[in-house]
Amino acid sequence: MEKLTVNAPSRVYDILIGSDILDDLGTALLQRNILDIRRPVAVLTSPRIGAHYFDSVRLSLEKQGVKDVERYDIPDGEEHKCICQYGETLDWLSNLPGARNMTPLVITLGGGVVGDLGGFVAHTFKRGVPFVQVTTTLLGVVDCSVGGKVAVNLPAGKNLVGAFHQPSMVMADMDCLNTLPMSEIRSGMAEAIKYGAALDIGLFELIEKNIKQLLRLEKKSLAKVARKCCEIKADVVARDELDDKGLRVSLNFGHTVGHAIENACGYAFTHGECVAIGMAAAARLSVRLRLCQWKVVERLENLLIAAGLPVDCRDEKLGANTILRVMQQDKKWIGGKNRFVLLTGLGSWKTVEGVDMGTVRQVVKEVVG
Repeated sequence: MEKLTVNAPSRVYDILIGSDILDDLGTALLQRNILDIRRPVAVLTSPRIGAHYFDSVRLSLEKQGVKDVERYDIPDGEEHKCICQYGETLDWLSNLPGARNMTPLVITLGGGVVGDLGGFVAHTFKRGVPFVQVTTTLLGVVDCSVGGKVAVNLPAGKNLVGAFHQPSMVMADMDCLNTLPMSEIRSGMAEAIKYGAALDIGLFELIEKNIKQLLRLEKKSLAKVARKCCEIKADVVARDELDDKGLRVSLNFGHTVGHAIENACGYAFTHGECVAIGMAAAARLSVRLRLCQWKVVERLENLLIAAGLPVDCRDEKLGANTILRVMQQDKKWIGGKNRFVLLTGLGSWKTVEGVDMGTVRQVVKEVVG
């Protein structure tokens, strides 16, 4: 088991990464004074993930003396990260007998949907209760379980209702990835590539060199990539927890166009697939604005393709007009101006505001037609 520490201003917490460590969850929580055996534990998961791993989580807690461990399933799919499901989850939590008299500990067991929605539930229930992220997806390991951004979607766009609520601990058992479909592995790999492309050329080259092994979940290569992604995000979060210092925005590389595609297609594509297309668009925009050379686009797109990810899409629901309209509802639009994270080279970035919309349209047309 490897340990990284996130030194966020609002909370210092550990990220635990390893193989076959889920049975140690209760011990790890007790050692960090997160677990109070008198406190009810609410495990928010999904039907598929819960079937695989809830019993291991429950047993690890019961071994430490916890008597009240309850499970609630959030349906799989980004479309369920919504206000309606948020309300239903709060209703369930408020009706737990033990939660009426004591503050519950919330454990999110699953991927991004469970972590984001469950974290927002934890943030708002009784004005905030502690929660622990137990991530079972590659996307969760390399990105969304760390950093404290919790949210739900609206029909107008992704993550438009949210907050910052840092977890008390993050655990990533890499063996849980073995039950993922390949589409989810590729989706998580898109976020890892994002870190390398925008923030660390060494990571980018590591993924380039080992992409076949990574897709096969070869433990040694995957552990290196996961740790590096977590190190990068922990550093960014420590320096810009609330996304107000102009540093954390770097983690949005590829997400401006990516989120618009994701919303416009009704979440028919995975998050990683949409971010991959968004990264291709952002890199092409970087070239048009003379921030980097075309060879940067070629290397990035070649790596995305090698990872089995798309760099463009053709869908009758999509088109430049639709994507541009949805983009303008994105929370990254500042004062009526667009804002993009663009590349100045592999591993380096800058934000650019107020990009000419004609230029943006041209790039969007290249990737969505």
